[in-house]
This record gives sequence, structure tokens and C-alpha cells, in this order.
Amino acid sequence: VTAEEEEDDEEEEEEMEEEEEDEYSTEDDMSDEDDDNNWKVRRSAIRTLTAVVEATKHDPSKLWIDEFAWRQNSEKKTTVAGALVNRFKEREENCRVDIIECFTRLLSYTVSASSAGVLVLASCTSMDDDALAASGAVVVDLRSNVSSAIVKATEKQLSAKKGGERSKSSAIALLSTLCLAPGGIGSSEQITSVFRHVKTILNADDDANTRRHTAVNSKSLKLEALCLVRIMLSCKKHDASDIKSALLPILLSDICKCVQEDWYKVISEALRVLMEIPGLLVLGSATKAEKDEVATSLYDAIEPRLSEHDLDQEIKECALSASASLVSVLHASLSPDQKNRILTLLLDRLKNDTTRIAAIKTLSKVGRAAKSSEDLDLTSVMNEALEQLALLLRQQSRSLKQSALECIDTLVLCLPESDIDMDEGLFDSVLKDLGEIIADTDLHICHLSLSASNSILKARPSTGALVKGHVLPASLELSKSALLQDPALTSLLNLLEQMVASGAIGFDELHKLLEAQMAGDGSKGSKQVISNLAQCIATIAVTSPSAKQEKFMKSTISAIKPSSTDVAATQLNLLVSGNFGRKVDVSKMKGVAQSMQKIYFESFDSSNEDIKHAAALALGRASVGAIDPFLPALLSALEGSSGKKQYLLFSSLREFIHCYRETEGSDLSSSVPMLLPPLEMNCGNEEEGVRAMVAECLGALACLEPKAILPVLQKLATDDSDKKVHIHWTVGNAVKFAIGGQINPTELAPFMPTFLELLKEDDLAVKNVALLMVYSAVHHAPQLVVGIMKEQVLPQLYELAQLNMERKIDLGPFKHTVDDALPLRKAALSVFSTCLDKCPSSLDIPAFMPVLAKALADVEDIQLQSHQIVHTLCAQHPIPLVQAADSFVAALEKTVNKKKGQKTGTELERVYEWIKSGLRVMLAISKLDGIIGARKFCDFADRIKKSKPHAPFLAQVENE
Repeated sequence: VTAEEEEDDEEEEEEMEEEEEDEYSTEDDMSDEDDDNNWKVRRSAIRTLTAVVEATKHDPSKLWIDEFAWRQNSEKKTTVAGALVNRFKEREENCRVDIIECFTRLLSYTVSASSAGVLVLASCTSMDDDALAASGAVVVDLRSNVSSAIVKATEKQLSAKKGGERSKSSAIALLSTLCLAPGGIGSSEQITSVFRHVKTILNADDDANTRRHTAVNSKSLKLEALCLVRIMLSCKKHDASDIKSALLPILLSDICKCVQEDWYKVISEALRVLMEIPGLLVLGSATKAEKDEVATSLYDAIEPRLSEHDLDQEIKECALSASASLVSVLHASLSPDQKNRILTLLLDRLKNDTTRIAAIKTLSKVGRAAKSSEDLDLTSVMNEALEQLALLLRQQSRSLKQSALECIDTLVLCLPESDIDMDEGLFDSVLKDLGEIIADTDLHICHLSLSASNSILKARPSTGALVKGHVLPASLELSKSALLQDPALTSLLNLLEQMVASGAIGFDELHKLLEAQMAGDGSKGSKQVISNLAQCIATIAVTSPSAKQEKFMKSTISAIKPSSTDVAATQLNLLVSGNFGRKVDVSKMKGVAQSMQKIYFESFDSSNEDIKHAAALALGRASVGAIDPFLPALLSALEGSSGKKQYLLFSSLREFIHCYRETEGSDLSSSVPMLLPPLEMNCGNEEEGVRAMVAECLGALACLEPKAILPVLQKLATDDSDKKVHIHWTVGNAVKFAIGGQINPTELAPFMPTFLELLKEDDLAVKNVALLMVYSAVHHAPQLVVGIMKEQVLPQLYELAQLNMERKIDLGPFKHTVDDALPLRKAALSVFSTCLDKCPSSLDIPAFMPVLAKALADVEDIQLQSHQIVHTLCAQHPIPLVQAADSFVAALEKTVNKKKGQKTGTELERVYEWIKSGLRVMLAISKLDGIIGARKFCDFADRIKKSKPHAPFLAQVENE
């Protein structure tokens, strides 16, 4: 609802336009000095409104929704946002710029709040908006009238003859921010209008008769206008066909001309805009004629800059990026000579020290396009490119080596299986260099090297012997490293699988080589090594023919001896069988599934804990590939189990659910009725370890089947039986695991009020679990608790942050004091600290100040947490901190004056760090605006700063 809303009545619209024309008329009866002195008052009012916007930046919804009287003694009302837009017609430029910048800041904070889930910006679907409003979410609609009013008002600034450069710059910044909101700038008419104003700015002529500062301002305005165009092209908030239809006839030629400008920043930004255009043509469904015309224009603009050597580094990099976009998207519209010219220039840039990383990224992008298109052939430059990239692998620069590996991985997949133009000896050199950098000292480089080797083997199976000779020895050495994990392990598994599939090495030979790694020094005692080797063996077994698979499994099962003294070998075979069963349905192999079940259950009775644990993992993993024979047997065994065996069986069930979640297209809904009864029954189990396993199972199941599991958890959370303490503890942990497992927040949100009632339980363990559940929610999905934070969470949070339950234990010669509430205080402060980062608008900061003052005087761990919170508050909420500063003095004085006593070594260092932490807090608060009013704190700070014993600590802190 703004003063510049489009009226349906044509007469009223004409009157409004006449008013605006009068407002910007160059003929004014008012004198700036004599008759318009109140502009200073208006500017002060704008600065006050800017402070209001800053104060509400975490939740600015009220500035868009709440209405206030527009003028004194007037019935007309408007929002703060509407008032700001209405005053874009301000006559005084200083005020006008402040108004536009204030609104730009408000719009930016609103978009950020929308991203954080605090409010909702209206989408294109009104039904979704109505549903969100009905659920209580704050919906801010920019599309209906606000966006059009903003665009219209900013266009007035861009076209006004009287408007200065600063007003135009502010208007461009506002339009750039508007592009981030749903709907962006608006319809095709508004986009076309904005582009026409940009064209006027780009065509500004800085001739010799123009004053120097005007020329500089014009160049800066050109730069900002180009940035606006780039944001409009890349923000994905507009209809691509509308952008394309307006851009090509109006702006394309002017942007290409900007590439020939003198100022390097304008050139670079123009190249960035050109980089976005090829993708826009694809999204906008451009015709072949349009693509051909645009490709020619882009080539003519980019090629001269790409070929020049004596240029700014930024221009070189932008030219490379623009050429990558042109070739990868519009290669079909370029002639063979044009493509070869660009590829040749890329090779030249690859050989140059200053541009090689940018050239590598460009080649990678072109390579990805060539892999999916037959029209783009890179064989003419492939030999030289791979040769140069292989040389870069020998460099010491890690970033250079990483970029080269990624490029090799991409380029080799563009190769046909056989090409007479390729130098086969080149692969020998490349693979040798790849093998030399495979080591556990840098797992990321190791991962990239293995991936590149795998890609070469896929593209050219004839290189199998070279891979076996150069890469396999280093890979086998890596397989027995205790550090191997995550992407490096995945790449190793992929390479071994590809070697067997391509015939580079036989399954039996590779199997023996992997088993031989168990004999390496130090590997027998490492569970990680055994687990990695088991995955390697199972992966290559899955790749082998089905007849060989059955023989392999029978051999592996027969080698498992639960009572064997060779624990490592038994563990390995158990895990190999489980990993194999996870990927292959062993129920189709005669007698194999039954033998596996028997050996797993026998292993549970082993005297070795490692064998028991390996059998539990194997049983869970094997159940994924063959649910019908394994899962009923697992659940049946749970019914009559207890103690350690029950814990192992639940470990198997947890592993089954976790592995099943990682399976693509997994659907466990048919098995949920079987899984729930034993889980519900054991929620109140006396053994905490068993309950923890049950909680993990329920949490993982809730992620897979929220509609079936969440009502069950809600029912258990209100259980009032004799075992309610254990049951509620399990429910809290299950919800925590579900949130950490990325459960859909929309599914969980209706149940959160019930789960948050666990904070009111009398049992300390349940309270602690509930706090950890809240912490997980705030960290992973703040929207789950933002709406109910003040009613259900904060009162309990403040209470538990101050809870003290000390008791003395008589140990004979002396007595030991135990504080049972210490974990609760730590958890409560952790929740508050995370809320400051994730959802500060949901907190009542002034109400927390007494809690913080008490925490500053608590035990050391609590104090250090409190110090960190104070530092955060200094940056985000200084006013409440200043008001409460005097209450911190007693606690801080005790901290900074802590006596070292007889402590030495690390204990003494700990005391010194504690003192310095307190001094950091004192200095941070003493630098806040308005702290001079806290007399008690200022006296304390002055006293400490003048203290000689504290001088060395203060010097260290100030020098940090």
C-alpha cells in the first residue's frame, strides 16, 4: 500500500503523474538555503528510521505490516516501508539518497529474514501463501504493488535530469536488491524499462570537455549499471524469455562496446555480463537465428581481450570465464575456425604462470560440455592440454595441483575409446604422475588422483596395464592406511571396481593382493583398516560374475571361525560378507543366507568383543540386500534376548536402518509394522546402552517414515507408566537423532510442542536430553522452535541455566563436591549461544542478562561459555549489555584476580588463559557506546588497566 500504487482510474493516474512531474521540475520557486531549511529535520528523521531498521533486522516484518498515521491529523495510514517508497520523490538529494539507502537496507534484511525462516516472502502461488498465513507464518507480499512502486520510483531517479549521480547509484543498488526477492523487478514491461535506463547510462559520453570528476562518476555509474544487469540475468527470479526479449535488442550491443572501454573494472564487469548471456538463451528458448547472432557478437567482443597479453589480471580471468561460457553453451553456433581459435588461446593461457589456474577452470567447463555434446570436439588440443596438466602435477602448489587433477578428470572423459591422433605414450606419463601423488598425507589430492585414474581407465580400457603398473601399488598401500575415509575411500572403491570390470586385473589376483595387506605392520590392530579392506574386497566381488560370487561367498563364510585366535581375519571375513550382502541379494544363492545367519548368531557368543561388534554390523548390512530371510530372524532373536546380546541385535537393527536410508529409492513402509513393536517395548529398558540404540533406530525411522513414527513418539512422550523416565529419555534422544538426520521440518513441526514438554520433567537426565534436542533443532532447523520459543523454551532455559544441585560425597579422608545440574547449565548456555546465531529474534535479551551475570561467576567451564556469549552480544546486541554491565563487575573481578597458588605447568597456563579470557570480556564491553554511563564497570576497568600485575596480560590480549 504505497503512495505510488497504480490506480485503476485513468484520470487519477494522470493527476499523479503531473504531480510527480512538478516534483522533479527544474523550475523551483523554493530556495535551497532560504525556504527549504527543514531538509535537515527530514534527514534526521531518516537516520532515526535507519536505526529502527537496523534494530529490527532479524525480523523486519512489522515494518511491512503495521500501519501508522502518514501525516499529522490525517486519517491516512501507511507502513514504514510504504512511507519510505512514498518519499523517494524527496527534493533534497542528500535526504533522497538516505531514504533510498534506508529502504534498500530494509529490503535486504527482509530477504535475509526470509532465508532464515523468520518470515515468508509471497511466492508465485497464492494457494501456498494462504496456507502459510493460515499456519501462522508472517507473509510479506512484495509483488502486488510494492515491487511496481519501487521500480517506478527508481526509474524516476534514473531518468530525472535534476537527479544527481548519487541518487542514480542508490536507485541501482535498490533494484539490485529487489532482484533477490520473489518476482524480482517484475514483468516484461518493467524489465524493458529498466534496461532502457541502463542503456542511457552505458551510452554516457565522457568527452574531453567534461569535467574529470563527472567522467569518473559516469564510469562508476556504468559499473553499477552493469552489475545490475548481471544480477538480473543470474538471479533466476525473472522469466528468462522476458529478459532475453528485452536484452538482445536493447542492451547487447552496448554491453559488447563496454568490453572496449578503458577502465579495467568496467571491462571486467561487461565480460561477466556476457558470461551470463549464453545460459540465458538456453533458458529463454532462443531460436537458432538468435543464438547464431548472439554467438557472433560475443565472439567479436571476447576474442580481442582473450588474445591480448598486456592486460589487467582481472580482465584476463573474466575473458577466460566468458569464453568458457560461450564455447560450452553456444558451440553449435560458432564456426570451426572460431572454436579452434578460442581453444588455441586457452592453451596459450594454460602455459602462462599468471593465468594457468583460470585457464584450467575454463578447460574444465568446456570439457564438461564436450562430454555431453558431439558438436564440441577437443581432440585437436587434447594431447597438448594433457601434457601441460601432467607437468603441473609436479608443482608444489596444492591449489594448482588440485585444479589440474579436476581438469584431467573432466577432459579424459571426452575422449573416444580409440583415436589415432592421441599420443598413447602420454597416458603412461600422466598415470605415472598420478600414482606418485597417491598417499594418505593429503586425502583430498589422493581422492582427485584416484578419480582421474578411474576416468582414464573408463575412457580408454586399453590403459589397464598402465593403471595396474603405476596406480595400483600406491592404491594398495593406501588401502591399509588408518586415515583412509570418505571421498578418498569412495574413489579407491570405484577404481578397484573399474579395474576388475575392464579386465585390467583379475578378481582372484586382486583379492589376494588385498588380503595380503592385512599382513602389513600395524594393520592388524586397526578397526578402520579392517573395515576399509572389507569394503574393497566386497566391492570387487560384486563386480565379478555371478557364478564366481556364490563360490566366493561360500569360501568367505567357511573361513569365519568365531573361536579363532586370528581375530583380525575373522573380523575381515564377517565384514566382507555383510558388505557383499548389502549390495547383492544372497537369498538367491542356495544355502548362503542360512549359513550367514547361523555364523552371525554364533559370533554373538564369541569371547572377543571386536568379533561380536563385526558380526552385528554384518548382520545389519546383509539384511539390506535380503530383507525377507534376515529381518524376521533378527526381530525374532530380539524377543528372547537380553543384556549384551540384546544390545548387539539392536546395533544390527540400527545398521540396517542407516544403510537402508542410503539406498536410492528406499521404501521401508512395509517393514515398519514389524520394526515398531520391539522398539516400543524397549523404550523403557533398564540398560542405557540399549535405550540409546532404540533411540537411534526410532530417529532414523522417523526420517524415512515420519507419518508412521512421529505419532508413536508423541504417544510415548506422554506415557505415564512406571518406566516413564526411561521412555521419555528415549523419546528425547530419538527426536534429537531425527533432527540431526535431516527429517522434514514440516512433518515434525506439529509434534514439537509435545516434545518440548520434556523440558518440564523432574528427572535431570530427561531435562538434559530435552535441552540437547532443542539445541539440535536450533542448529539444524530453527523454524521448528522459533514460533514457540518464548512460550515453551525460554522460561525453562533461564531456569535451567541457573539451576544448582550440589551435594557432598564422603570419600573417607576427604569430601568431594558434585554438582548434578552442571551438565544442564552447560547445555542451556549452548542453546542460548546457538540461538544468537540462528534465530536471535526469538530471544528476550534483556531478560537473559541476570542469567548471564550469574553464569559469569560460575565454574570455569561455564564462565568460558559466558565469555563467548558476551563477545557475540557485543557485536549483535550491545544496548542490553551496556545496561547490565554493572552487574558483571563482581564476577569479572574475581576472574581476572584469580590466584595461581602452587600451580605449575599446564595448570598454571590454564589459570593464565582464564585470566586473559576475563580481560578480553572487560575490554570488549569497555569499547561499547554508552558504557561511560555504567560508572561501576568503568571504575573497575580503569582499576584493572592501571594494575601492574595485569599489565603483561593486557599487553598480550591487545596484541592478539
